[in-house]
Amino acid sequence: MTKTNEKIHVLADESLGGIKREYVEVDRKAEGGEKIVIVDAILSFGKYHNGDIFDLATKRSASVRTACGKCIYDEEYNVLGPTNIVHIDGERYEMVDRKAEVDEKIVIIAPDDDLAVDGDIGKIATVTEVFSEEDIDASPMGWVKRSEYRVLVPAESSEEEPQPSDPIDVIANLATRVAELERENKRIKEDLGWNEMGPGRIAELRNADSDIRHDIAALEERVDNDYEESDAWAGSVNEKMSRLQDEIDTLHKDNRRHGEELEALKYAAKETDGKVAHLESDSDMRLFTAEEVIALLNEMRERQ
Repeated sequence: MTKTNEKIHVLADESLGGIKREYVEVDRKAEGGEKIVIVDAILSFGKYHNGDIFDLATKRSASVRTACGKCIYDEEYNVLGPTNIVHIDGERYEMVDRKAEVDEKIVIIAPDDDLAVDGDIGKIATVTEVFSEEDIDASPMGWVKRSEYRVLVPAESSEEEPQPSDPIDVIANLATRVAELERENKRIKEDLGWNEMGPGRIAELRNADSDIRHDIAALEERVDNDYEESDAWAGSVNEKMSRLQDEIDTLHKDNRRHGEELEALKYAAKETDGKVAHLESDSDMRLFTAEEVIALLNEMRERQ
């Protein structure tokens, strides 16, 4: 089950034009685009500390990578979930999705493409008139569609919540809570076999866990590099195959041309009744057959 902590962070929300918004810590794995806060920097090696806040870029199997390039394990952070509480001019307001009334304040959260101008996101206005379709007229913006705004309702401050008035009750409650925690601590030690292992064994296990996590991170980096090398190798193979195919096509063309030449020679030999050429010298005349002419042509090609 997802656990929600009471700790609240007030951060500028760029999706609301930089308005300060309350975020609550949630103990779960983060998703892309969320904010996280470091709560147990056990594997930071000084690169980040408890309380540091980061924007998440990507999620991995057991860790996240922040927008600034840091690798943080899931056990080290809590997710910062946005609430509907915003801070405007030192006051806390809740953004409520309902029809506005005259004199109420609104905040623009989704400017309409046909009406909005640059900078409308996060603008605060006061309702001066409400139309039948729940669109409004607001000062100083003018006409605002129902889909563009949320009503700003003053939120009760946590300082106004009732506090225990009797110190004796407070002390008694604290004592009861301490006793419960001591019993829980004893039970956990027994379950872990603390008495058998001792505190040193816990430290060894923690160090071993740290080594395993670093090995996992290194393997993930190697996998990424292997993918890149595989893509490069595949491109090289495709290029070589294309070049070999071109050479094969050229050989086929040469083979076809040679066949055509051979057929032409055979045809010429047939037309001359087996005598395709003769050479004349000073002393005699010699006639060559078609087979002899082909042999001479092949020898000339080899010499070339």
